[in-house]
Amino acid sequence: MNEEAMKSARTGPATHTANVDKSAESAESAETVEHELARLRRRRRIRLAAGLTAGAAVVAGGLFWLSGGLQAWLHDRALDSACDGALAADPVRELVGGAEVTAETRTGRDFWQCRVSEADEVYEEDGRIDLRVTVSDARDRFATFEADATDAPLGHGWTGGFAFDPDRERRGEATASVLLDCGGARGGGLIAEARARIDRADFGHPEARTGLTAVLTRTATAYARQQGCEVAEGAPVQKVDASVNAWDHEPFASVSGSCAGIVDPRTATRWGVRTAVETAPGPKPVEGCTLGGLRGAPLYTFTASYGPALDRIARDRLEELSDRRAGDAPDGRYVLWADCRGGADRAAYVVAPIGGTLGRTPHLTLDHQGLRAALSSFAERSAKAHGCTVSD
Repeated sequence: MNEEAMKSARTGPATHTANVDKSAESAESAETVEHELARLRRRRRIRLAAGLTAGAAVVAGGLFWLSGGLQAWLHDRALDSACDGALAADPVRELVGGAEVTAETRTGRDFWQCRVSEADEVYEEDGRIDLRVTVSDARDRFATFEADATDAPLGHGWTGGFAFDPDRERRGEATASVLLDCGGARGGGLIAEARARIDRADFGHPEARTGLTAVLTRTATAYARQQGCEVAEGAPVQKVDASVNAWDHEPFASVSGSCAGIVDPRTATRWGVRTAVETAPGPKPVEGCTLGGLRGAPLYTFTASYGPALDRIARDRLEELSDRRAGDAPDGRYVLWADCRGGADRAAYVVAPIGGTLGRTPHLTLDHQGLRAALSSFAERSAKAHGCTVSD
């Protein structure tokens, strides 16, 4: 082999190896370039998506502003601090069904009031909203306080009632009231009342009644604590009945509420009692029972009135009954009294034959001894539920 051939033989393999290395490097470089291009394309897509999202947010925010959404949101948030921070905002929102409302505080010589109404004063299809929670000193005889023997008790540790007549055409109107005890001292308490006219609400539904009760109890107790009242708070109310009417009578033999235990079956038969109108048991500012004849015609009423539920005029008239000379009262009306603690202060218990007025004899053959005994039973049971003591 000549010298040239031998040189070629020596350098051939090295040149092949170099060519292989260069091919690998080219392939790797191409892959790197493709990877970088892919990465740049992804970044471009991400930037584009982010730009679209930000643009959509700006457009949505503008629409929210222009549509009044921001103002509605601000109105809604304002409820959380409304009426000195005492208003129970969450149950109010549920009652008004998402309507835009405003709240204001009103004060007077003898009351504090939180009023919730529609933000727009123009009457619209959604209807009007007028919700007021009023709190007064239980000792103030000028305070407005509506309570009736036919109100359903709130129960759950509250002394209060709920007034909703299921037979009324306007089902968005209701009233709830409660007596709050401040530390147990006699006369130391507050009275609170919630009056609602909400056209979009239906207080025939149990959840609407519990909602208004929550507004009343939570708002009143929050205000009471702000005033230094060590209020004795009940439990959250889970269920509230509706009011009763004269035609809501039931057989006397089945009574289990406010009429239970007043008269025994033998006395009821002697009096001609066959039916009764009663509420569920539970302490209320005004409690009552009506005993009636075969078709519910009323014969005798028993009524208990506590503290501010007994206005000054009514109290003076009942004092006159108490001052009558001993013996049988011609009209069959008798009264007993009880001393109470807290906002109830004092209570009066009255039995009255229907048709009997002061100095007149009703069209009944009266069992005076039986009436006094029945009143005593009624008073003792009611007073016990309120923590009161019947006077001798």
